Amino acid sequence: MAGQEAVITGIGVVAPNGIGKENFWQGLEEGRSAIGKISSFDAGKFSVNAAAEVRSLGEETILGGKGLRNLDRSALMLLVAAKLAIADAGLEINDGNTDRVGVSCGTTFPHLWSILEFNKEVFKEGLDFASPAFFPSTVINAASSHVSIRFNIQGFNATTSTGYTSGLTAIKYALDALKTEKAEIILAGGVEVLTNFLFFGFQKLGYMAGLKGEAVSCPFDKRRNGPILGEGAVIFCLEGEASARKRKAMIFARVKSAVNFFDASKMGRIHPEGIGLETAIKDSLEQARVGPDDIDYISACANSSLDMDKIEAKALKKVFGKSLDRIPASSIKSMLGETISASSVLQAASCVGAMRRGVIPPTVNYKTKDPECDIDCVPNKAQKKDVNLALVTSFGPGGYNAASVLERYN
Repeated sequence: MAGQEAVITGIGVVAPNGIGKENFWQGLEEGRSAIGKISSFDAGKFSVNAAAEVRSLGEETILGGKGLRNLDRSALMLLVAAKLAIADAGLEINDGNTDRVGVSCGTTFPHLWSILEFNKEVFKEGLDFASPAFFPSTVINAASSHVSIRFNIQGFNATTSTGYTSGLTAIKYALDALKTEKAEIILAGGVEVLTNFLFFGFQKLGYMAGLKGEAVSCPFDKRRNGPILGEGAVIFCLEGEASARKRKAMIFARVKSAVNFFDASKMGRIHPEGIGLETAIKDSLEQARVGPDDIDYISACANSSLDMDKIEAKALKKVFGKSLDRIPASSIKSMLGETISASSVLQAASCVGAMRRGVIPPTVNYKTKDPECDIDCVPNKAQKKDVNLALVTSFGPGGYNAASVLERYN
């Protein structure tokens, strides 16, 4: 597809507020928070017991009952998202096109659960008697590999891991592969799952809501004191416009740009001036050939942490200036929690919903204004608005920054 922009022809969503894009969009529009008491593991020993879980995956109904027994939760989530995206795109993968279909997935922590379980088996049963069932899932690319195996995809298969930005990094990798004609159609997205290991790590770092204040996700609010964790998966079916038209596929949106920028100052820290995020946004607008005044909506990365929300607001003000006064910038993490590798693609999916439905999702739990985050975050209630161009922002500890511009397809 050299010279063409990529388009989205299928969307598969596994989110704490619903399975499938319509349920996901409806939940966001209604401002329904999916955050509640943890049920997937025993959190009794933790100081905080709140997260946004996918409570009813329905994998057997969507995938069928065969071949699921030894799959971990990340593989199941990604398979469900992929199945939904393939069906949504009306895509038939067969011997004639299988080597022209690719998979690009962003993920960071899910395999740690399998590593932990395998190690427990080794210490409990000994090397000679430990079950090998957990071992295949200890590699970070296990989930994306299962997608190719399940749906007979014989083109390239890639897994990227850049923390919070992993989903958009996978999208960028997919766009580059389409432009260089390494594939014609790519299933691209991200996945992250909640585990006791991940939960313990965030609590040990002191980077979690409820440890120093109220256990609530309230991005841009002065009461914010840390993120609440979540989980989910999104797969987009990406292809060139000519390919989509040839297949007579429904086209949801154009992906005008996807940009990464690295600006690490210290391990696990974020540059206090948000230089990397500012650069990623500017580069994304330039690559999309649009200006700050053209953006109708910003899906913000804000996750209710004291530093990140402030840094993002600062970066947005630098890029957009006075234009920011009329551009809503809401955070769906107020309802879904911080889903790490899945977060940016959940944001992208929400932008497509905003374009299709003419409704911008709100930032819920907003009560107290913070002068350092003085932007229109669409507090508490969804806002009706025509959205033609939307910006997705993503960044996190460690220096990774990303941004993407999506355009409504008319």
